[in-house]
Amino acid sequence: MHNIAASLRSLLAALLVILSGASAALAQEPYFEIDLLNPGLPEPPAALDRDTPRSAMESLLSFFDDDQYGAAAHLLDLGDLPLDAQANRGANLARQLKMIIDRQVLIPWTDLSDRPDGWLDGAQEDPGAGRVRRSILLNMLELEKRPVPLRLNRVKPANGDPVWVISRQSVRDIPALYERFKPTRLEMAMPPWARERGPFGMYVWEWLVLPVITVIAFLLGYLAYHLVGWLGKFSSRRIVQACVRAFRLPATIIVISAIIGFATNRLLVVTGPISVIVGPLVLLGYVVGLSLAAVRVADEIFDRVSLNSPEELAIPGNSHYRNMATMLSGFRKFVIILAVITGAATLLSSVQVFNSLGYTLLAGAGAITIVLGFAAREVLGNLLAAVQIALNRSARIGDQIIFEDRFCTVERIHFTYVQLAIWTGNRFIVPVSHFVKHPFENLSAGDREMTRPIRMTFAQTADVEALRKAFFEIMDEIDDGTLGSKEDAGVWVADQDVFGKKVLFGLPTPDQSTFWDLETACRERLLARAAELEKETGKPFLPQGPAQDYPDG
Repeated sequence: MHNIAASLRSLLAALLVILSGASAALAQEPYFEIDLLNPGLPEPPAALDRDTPRSAMESLLSFFDDDQYGAAAHLLDLGDLPLDAQANRGANLARQLKMIIDRQVLIPWTDLSDRPDGWLDGAQEDPGAGRVRRSILLNMLELEKRPVPLRLNRVKPANGDPVWVISRQSVRDIPALYERFKPTRLEMAMPPWARERGPFGMYVWEWLVLPVITVIAFLLGYLAYHLVGWLGKFSSRRIVQACVRAFRLPATIIVISAIIGFATNRLLVVTGPISVIVGPLVLLGYVVGLSLAAVRVADEIFDRVSLNSPEELAIPGNSHYRNMATMLSGFRKFVIILAVITGAATLLSSVQVFNSLGYTLLAGAGAITIVLGFAAREVLGNLLAAVQIALNRSARIGDQIIFEDRFCTVERIHFTYVQLAIWTGNRFIVPVSHFVKHPFENLSAGDREMTRPIRMTFAQTADVEALRKAFFEIMDEIDDGTLGSKEDAGVWVADQDVFGKKVLFGLPTPDQSTFWDLETACRERLLARAAELEKETGKPFLPQGPAQDYPDG
């Protein structure tokens, strides 16, 4: 009883803690409290409007257009600056921020509410809508070693009303961002008309220079293609030459991406409309180049160290080659899947046309995942099944198997299907998911020696002992050192019905590569010997009557 009461008290205490925490969260003010806001600045101009996120950005850009940097300083939280330096340094920081916004920031107007509390109407699943906000991310800008957020915060000084301003942390990073994105020497050396704004907010020099940079990048990529191929000639080892040749196309893609990235990020700093496109494409080029290099080099290594045909891999003594071929095939699939995931993640994380795009993607991720998962369930299932086969090696490339009553050799394990070579020379294509769900007999797994069952139907009067003697004599006749241990051989009456006796002959064979020939030769001789025994004894050994009366086998 005492334990029950103690448990109830603990439960009530936990509920009180939860409720108090929830109450505190609900009571949280929708702004950041500060002592004073920019007391070192003069009186704000009458045109200043900081009541809502949208009006604050409109006022900031309006002051920038009129070169009123002193007035624009009122839209910055200068709390880290000394009072006597806020006026001069605030105007200078506003001038630097104008350059940063002009060159790199696309204002997410759809995410800027015209309400003082920053509220946006929308689905509750959207983290950027349907709630009161006191901080809004305008953009993420990349410095040398870290990303820097540019935020708009709602602050309330002790002696005033809440207002929206550029956050104190963002103001602290303005000088470093200015040094990172200010015009380079090459840009400043261009004529003034080239530094004017052109269509779509781009500079005139961007329209002129970017096509030239692209052409130069592709020319240097073409040279890199031939240079890498030329370097491969310095090695006398064929595998090294093959790997170097395989690296030519990836090297070309990487060189093109590196040149465009350097030219648009260091030699010249492109504006926001271009950087939000070029940046993800450059990263995607690196991902594609490195992934393609890994896949192509793995293919070359596979071709050199592994046997070229499934028939050669199927030879019993080549088990280690089958393991290697399957492992490289699985590695290839893993690299491709990893490249696709990395490339998609790179694009999604790098595209900043609007910052709210990321929130939109996250908000709709649940529904999109369900739709895409349902539509692509078969493809995804086959991909995972292909990786599963490569990992557990239940069927290796070159393994000989019996699948759905077909004697096959595993020729290829693709992403979505398994290619099986039938003994007739045809190809049996099986979806990977279907392949892993159905049992099959792997003749190449385990011990090489096996006992092959030969099932035959004889007449009711057939002498089984005579057949047993004939079977062992036949084994002596066909044995040229290729048969397995005769201790495993045997003859048994497995069943009997109105059609006759079902006799099972156990034929020992050395491996999966020869059992078919031995089995067919033995069956042929057993039929001939049964016909001879009929003539010798005068008793029927083979089934009598019309052939259509007998079942198959």
